[in-house]
Amino acid sequence: MISCMILHHLTITSLTKCKILRFIFKDHDFEIEVRGNNTVMVFVYNAEKMEIWQAAIAFETTNIIVGYGFAKEKSEARIQAEQMIITWLSFVEEKELHPQLYY
Repeated sequence: MISCMILHHLTITSLTKCKILRFIFKDHDFEIEVRGNNTVMVFVYNAEKMEIWQAAIAFETTNIIVGYGFAKEKSEARIQAEQMIITWLSFVEEKELHPQLYY
């Protein structure tokens, strides 16, 4: 199984995100792709879903927007992760436009 995780944050640099990902997934085969200064994508091979979920929770508690996906092919896992990121970003945008709805 291939896992894909996308991290997005406006002030934490891609270099910092890459270093954290390398440390977390050091025992697995992985590929990191930098998608601009705000976004990093990692593909992790043969990791348990629990490991990916734990990493996602750790990132989310630091206000990093996280999307993840699981599939047999990289493209499928990436699509799932991208859809999750799009959902989160639309929620953040809506909250910024209508903050009174969230208090």
